[in-house]
Amino acid sequence: MGYVKPSAGSEIDLPLFEALARLLGLATPPDEAATMAATVGAQFASLDELDELDLTDIAPAVEFDPRWES
Repeated sequence: MGYVKPSAGSEIDLPLFEALARLLGLATPPDEAATMAATVGAQFASLDELDELDLTDIAPAVEFDPRWES
């Protein structure tokens, strides 16, 4: 799965996006709200692709090593 471009997702209704942003306490400049809504829609589209994967035999990752290997 590659990077999902903003135009690839289903667009979120602008009033819904602005209401969600207010609920989360996020500042959304009025001139950028439409672009931000499209970007969030693209992120939701990328999650839809993940939901389609068959992970029946895949165990969840329960251990992480945050060290940077050089």
